[in-house]
Amino acid sequence: MAEIRDDTHKTFDYTLKRFEAKYPKAMECLAKDREELLAFYDYPAEHWVHIRTTNPIESTFATVRLRS
Repeated sequence: MAEIRDDTHKTFDYTLKRFEAKYPKAMECLAKDREELLAFYDYPAEHWVHIRTTNPIESTFATVRLRS
């Protein structure tokens, strides 16, 4: 939820270090996919909230919920 990309990288690094001992495989996965996870920062800031909260699985079931 950082305002700028640089702050995000600092927080991301902190998170990796903080949880590395307890969740090594998860942190390895996050580190490997860093650029993909933070790709929404390439878009204008006014779009970030929509991109960050997009959940394709829930979006699919939302229409089913409306019909039932």
